[in-house]
Amino acid sequence: MGVCMAPPIIAVANRKGGQGKTTVSVNLAAAFAEEGLRVLVLDMDSQANATRALVLGPLQGRGTTAHVIAGQVGLADIVIPSNREGIVLAPGHHELTGALMSIVGKIGRELILKREFATVTGFDVAIIDTPPEQQLGLVNSLVAASHILLPFTPDPNALEGMQTTMDAAAEIRAAGIASPSVLGCVQIAYDKRLVVTMEARNAVAERFGDLLFESVIRTNSNFLPCPAWNMDIFRYEEEHGRTIRGSEDFRSFAREALGRLGLSGTTKIAA
Repeated sequence: MGVCMAPPIIAVANRKGGQGKTTVSVNLAAAFAEEGLRVLVLDMDSQANATRALVLGPLQGRGTTAHVIAGQVGLADIVIPSNREGIVLAPGHHELTGALMSIVGKIGRELILKREFATVTGFDVAIIDTPPEQQLGLVNSLVAASHILLPFTPDPNALEGMQTTMDAAAEIRAAGIASPSVLGCVQIAYDKRLVVTMEARNAVAERFGDLLFESVIRTNSNFLPCPAWNMDIFRYEEEHGRTIRGSEDFRSFAREALGRLGLSGTTKIAA
C-alpha cells in the first residue's frame, strides 16, 4: 500500500508588482486541470483578479479569503466551483486588506492559512495567488505553501522582488514555522527580439541556476482581456479564434512543473 502524500501547495510570489502572478496562477491551474488534476486556487490578492477570471457566478453573500483571515469562516466553507472543470476556487475580495490589518496584533497570525489548509481535502495541487503589497498576506501564503513559484518579467526590478521573496522564505524556515522550497522561476512577457529579455533571463540564471524553468511565457495580448471575460487563456483562445501560443506556453510550463513536483496528469494525491 503506497504512502499518502500531502498535495503540493504552490505560492506564486514576487514582492515586485506587475510580474504576472495572477496570469501564472490562473493559467497554470487551467493547464493542470487539462492534465486531469483537481486544482484548488486560493486568491490572496485584494485586487481579486484571479477570482474574476475563474468565478462561476455572483459572489454576493459568499465567504472569501478575507473572512477566512478574519476568523469568521473556515477555508473549507468558502471553496466554490469555478468556471473551469477541475478547478475549485477560494475567492478573494477587496476586504482582504482590512482583514489583514485586523490580525496584526494576533498571536499566530502567520499560521492562519497553514492551519486552514489542513481542513481542506479533495485536491491534487493548490495554487495561491499572492499579493505584492500586504506583507502579512504574503507571509501567510509562504507559510502555508510547500513550494514557491517565482514569476518574473524583463523589469530590472524583478530580480530584487524575487530576492526579497526568497529572503522572506528563508526567515520563515529559520523561525521553524514552515519549510517551503523553491519550485522555480518562470519568465513572463518573453520576447526574444528584445535585448532586455535575455538580460533579465541571464541575470536570473546567474542568481538561481537550475531553478530557472526552460519553459517561458511569451508576450501575448490575449492575456489582457481574460479576467474581464471570466476566462483562462485556454478558453479565451479557443472561443475567440486567436493565436494559441498562450495555451501552448502554459501546457509546456505545466508539464515541466509537474515533472519537478514528481506528478503526472494521472497522479491523484488527495482522497
